[in-house]
Amino acid sequence: MLVRIATLEDSKQVAQLHIDLDFCHVSYHPLYRLKQNASDLSIAYIKDKIEKSASGDSLVLVAQEKDIVGYLTCSINEQRPDTEIQKIGHIGGVYVIPAYRRRGIAAALIKEALEWLKERKIEYVDLNVDVRNVGAFAAWTGMGFKPHRRNLVKKL
Repeated sequence: MLVRIATLEDSKQVAQLHIDLDFCHVSYHPLYRLKQNASDLSIAYIKDKIEKSASGDSLVLVAQEKDIVGYLTCSINEQRPDTEIQKIGHIGGVYVIPAYRRRGIAAALIKEALEWLKERKIEYVDLNVDVRNVGAFAAWTGMGFKPHRRNLVKKL
């Protein structure tokens, strides 16, 4: 299995994985419901992420066997100007096709992303995980991530 930086030629395959990840989230909360044109929007979103990776402030990785079987997005975000630590890494999305899970693919993607952040002198990385996604929460905490804050939501 090869972990590499995504190219624009990968956009459609990565966008499909991104949609698959979204479908996993739909069961957790209505905030994740997809639009009718979600596939087209996902392709545009992933293309933008891949293009922005050329600037060095974001990263899209793919895990490839014969086909792409997983992906990860990562970015470097600015903090408030009054904080000592000005930049923090953010893992945006990680997904591995179910048939390829439990083979260390997600761990390999994450390891590569963390190395990329370290090379850029980033000290901290955060991510979001739905409170009902017990498996993902266990996986993330197993990799050393610790709860930091809670996001609350209310329907108006």
